[in-house]
Amino acid sequence: MSRFVELPIDEYDRFAFSKFDPKTAQFTLDNARALMWMSQLAYETRQQATIDAVKEFWSFTGITPIIRHNIGIRASFDTRGLIAERQDAVILAFAGTDPAVWETLATDFNLRPLDEKDTHFGFQSAMDAAQDDILNAIELSKRTSKPLFVTGHSLGGALAGLAAHFAVEQGTSPRAVYTFGMPRTGGQKFRDSYDKGPGKVTYRLVHGLDIVPRVPPSALKFRHVGRGLQCASGAKFDQSQLSAPGSDDPEFAKVLADLAFSRIRGFLARRFLSPAGPGPLGPLFKFLPQGIRDHLPDRYWKALTP
Repeated sequence: MSRFVELPIDEYDRFAFSKFDPKTAQFTLDNARALMWMSQLAYETRQQATIDAVKEFWSFTGITPIIRHNIGIRASFDTRGLIAERQDAVILAFAGTDPAVWETLATDFNLRPLDEKDTHFGFQSAMDAAQDDILNAIELSKRTSKPLFVTGHSLGGALAGLAAHFAVEQGTSPRAVYTFGMPRTGGQKFRDSYDKGPGKVTYRLVHGLDIVPRVPPSALKFRHVGRGLQCASGAKFDQSQLSAPGSDDPEFAKVLADLAFSRIRGFLARRFLSPAGPGPLGPLFKFLPQGIRDHLPDRYWKALTP
């Protein structure tokens, strides 16, 4: 991971888990907010000091980094994440794409025809490499009788979905799965299998005109899993808008028109730049196209902050 996706310790919300409720499998904004922040922490696998500090003020008893790296002809990946334990839950969190780490981009674009697993080849390869870590999280959940939550942002959302499906195959159903800016991960057969398992407790959040949840396009026979929840750019998520399982929104075909109209509205309102962001590189975020700016983690945690 790099400075593009890491945050200084003082940028972390010290109260992110103050209202986290591990007893419920139902969607809550408080749980979504907590797990979005855990998804952000998953980007910090090379910053042990940040992990240690955040562990203390979030009251976790242990956080173990996941680092699985490979450069190969069939698949290159840099799978990062965390196995985090607190008094009342085990959380498995995956980091997403880092533009400064080409292996994560290689994973995203390792797009072959859907295989026998009916999943995205790059995502599946990156998740398969972390199976031992996922099994460790499952074993920790079983041994301590603590519910397992799975989460991730961007590419990490795709890995979270695949990990949740794998956990069910191993006989452990996650209490809930929360993803943020998750791309489509598999085809219709995978969605049918997934939604029979953790689909009802998988909550797939999409902020504004985030381009990533719109790819790979459904025209290539990819499908979303779980239940979708969308909000407008810069708005707050409203849990009353949560879809039933089976929704494939948002569509890729519609985003180009939405981006064009957004640009026109911004021009008329004399808003020519995107909002700046947190961290040392945050001031540069205002120059990003809206479809990318809406995808970054801070847009999600702000949309989940009361």
